[in-house]
Amino acid sequence: MKALALTLSIIFILQLPCFDFTAQEMVKRERQIEDCNFLNCRLPLCKCSNPERPGNIQYDDTPMMVSLSFNGVLTTAHSPYIKKILNPLFKNPNGCPIQSTFFISDSGNGTTDYCFVQTLFNNNNEISVSSPKYSCPYTDCDSLGQYFRKWRDDSAEENIFQQKKNIASKAKINKSFLRGFRVPFLDQRGNVHYKALKKYAFNYDSSVIISPDDIKRHDGLRLWPHTLDFPANYTCPTCPTKKSLCNGQSNCSMSSVWIVPLHYFNIEGKNPCPTLIKDEIPENRLLTKSCYPKNALNSSILYDFLISDFKRHYTTNKAPFVINLELSWFDKFGDMLTDALVDFITELTDVKSSKTVQKSDVYFMPISRIIEWIEYPAPLSVIASKWLWDCDGVSFDYDEECESIKKLRENSIELEEVKKKNKTAKFDLQTEQLFRNGILSSVILVFVFSIIFTILYDKYH
Repeated sequence: MKALALTLSIIFILQLPCFDFTAQEMVKRERQIEDCNFLNCRLPLCKCSNPERPGNIQYDDTPMMVSLSFNGVLTTAHSPYIKKILNPLFKNPNGCPIQSTFFISDSGNGTTDYCFVQTLFNNNNEISVSSPKYSCPYTDCDSLGQYFRKWRDDSAEENIFQQKKNIASKAKINKSFLRGFRVPFLDQRGNVHYKALKKYAFNYDSSVIISPDDIKRHDGLRLWPHTLDFPANYTCPTCPTKKSLCNGQSNCSMSSVWIVPLHYFNIEGKNPCPTLIKDEIPENRLLTKSCYPKNALNSSILYDFLISDFKRHYTTNKAPFVINLELSWFDKFGDMLTDALVDFITELTDVKSSKTVQKSDVYFMPISRIIEWIEYPAPLSVIASKWLWDCDGVSFDYDEECESIKKLRENSIELEEVKKKNKTAKFDLQTEQLFRNGILSSVILVFVFSIIFTILYDKYH
């Protein structure tokens, strides 16, 4: 019997994968950068940069996640466009209105509408961080105004943490909800901001753009978000690694920081462009020469860009389609851009239309929720049960007053009530003072004695 047990044990051991856990190998693994694979990088803490869907979820069970991500200084003039784009009538398959992400910057001159920022957050949109002064952090763009300052290691931390505090205090949003970051204008020249993201507990960065050449190297497949534990599996000269950021510290981890990549736009391979609308900032490492000329754009062309690239994501591996939308574009192309986005959303959410895709698997989500799904992937059947991405009973209303204005009005009403109370209290106080000083008592006594004296005098005379 013992011999049989020993034999079975040997067979079982021989069937296990062969791992070399010698001390020498462990030291080697700590000191060298390995290739990322299933053995050394596992969800939810780590994901390799590749086109593979997480968790071995089959294609038909994978939601097609789309994220409209707005970037820049959100002003009062932008709110009508945003309200049209995020109309609560546009719903995801689980019945909840579509949601998005906003990377909020501070203009430095008070034009950022933090009241509307709070309204967006109250309607289940994600609020994330850009910079306190929306200018190029790495490249030469002095033409953008007097607030331009090139970032150093210390100034990057100062700028990013300052804007996190700005949003928390001015929009009344707890800092724990501010988990994402995007570099202003997608400025790709440096990477010192990653140290700040790690230091101040950010969950992800969404500034990196995947080039057409890298997509070709991956057989036309789009790349999924990934962590920074291992080098990126695409051309990314600014992407840091655990080795470059941790400076040899054995207890250092970058597993909490995700990269949520963007992809080039093009229509049938023509006019490849890193952004939906051409970015004209010089020396920004964004190759915009082949972009569609701005003066020739219209809503139909922008719609074609959006729907064409959506199909490339949807028909290959369903990698999340993250769309960068500079808020400054709405200043010049507001109506055109809004019409294109509304047509795009309508095409993907309108159950009456079936020209493009099966609508039951397309979800417009904030980036943070996309990462949560990747960390703990669940099939569409679970999502459809309204448990995973439930809207928590929120009544979506972008016209409701934000909390700060409500408080101002409540304070003004309270002030009026206090004034009335003060008037009453002042009269009561004066009366109380009269009693305390004995003046009123003396007057009353004199009045009473006068009445008694009058009555007696009339009676006996």
